[in-house]
Amino acid sequence: MRVAVTTGPNRVEIVERPAPVAGEGQVLVRVECVGVCGTDAHIWAGEYPASSLPLVQGHEITGWAGGERVVVEPAFSCGRCHACRSGRANACARSAVLGVHLDGALAESVVVPAAHAHPAPGLSATTAAVVEPAAIALQAVERSLAPAEAFALVLGCGPIGLLATRALADRGARVAALDRDPTRAERARRFGAEFTAPVDGRPDSRQRAALAEWAGGEGPSVVVEATGAPAALATALDLVVSAGRVVTVGISAAEARLPMNLLPYKELDLVGSRNSRALFPAAIDFVRRHRALAEDLVTHRLPLARTAEAFALAHHGDAAVGKILIEVP
Repeated sequence: MRVAVTTGPNRVEIVERPAPVAGEGQVLVRVECVGVCGTDAHIWAGEYPASSLPLVQGHEITGWAGGERVVVEPAFSCGRCHACRSGRANACARSAVLGVHLDGALAESVVVPAAHAHPAPGLSATTAAVVEPAAIALQAVERSLAPAEAFALVLGCGPIGLLATRALADRGARVAALDRDPTRAERARRFGAEFTAPVDGRPDSRQRAALAEWAGGEGPSVVVEATGAPAALATALDLVVSAGRVVTVGISAAEARLPMNLLPYKELDLVGSRNSRALFPAAIDFVRRHRALAEDLVTHRLPLARTAEAFALAHHGDAAVGKILIEVP
């Protein structure tokens, strides 16, 4: 079968390998398409220390198994560490993710544990491809504890930020969204944002005043940081109200310099969000309810032979690039 292997930074080779065979408790998934995210781009560029090259990437997996379309939950947990024993296997200290720590699904087929292949009846390949990032966004929103009528702010209007915007709105929160690109910021309105603005760095005094006025005169009580940029995390701590909560779901190898005095002075909750905690069924339902938005996220489709081009598109971060799908015919 054909396999796309990231052999080194900025290098992908299409090679032939024997097709895998499913063992006990496993299923063989015939890969239909694989979504590309920022993590994939960083791995391809050699900027993700947790991954070792060469590697078969691909963790946002849609395919066919047992005659039905499935989406694959790509993260595996050890079941023994503190996080797993606490019921938070998504934060497993020994977590292994397909396409990140283990060979993934940029191939014609892949073998996965049967329990990780979730049926997605009624979803097209395009909408099913959004389930995995939707699960990531739902986890971040769960971690936000945002109540109905809360003023919530999302920083970053890429796919995760847009999906988090919609999920927060579904909880009854009122949502604002900021992004450095005006087009991406405005796009968040279609996902439920009431207030949007293009912000490169921290908002200026006029933008801060407008945001505060929109948010009841104070500001957001919940901020979801979905960029991974250190400056965005500092902005989140600055904009959130006292006794507010900041959730960071964006991943970066960069180190952040934070205004540490704000954490005790404002008594803030700063929490991370990783993978998803048994949320794939909820993510499938979420995507089914918002299938038009899911389809709107997908902007590019490329064949397996153009995997390197797909990674380069994601890495450059052009405003016109949303969710990229690599299709495996």
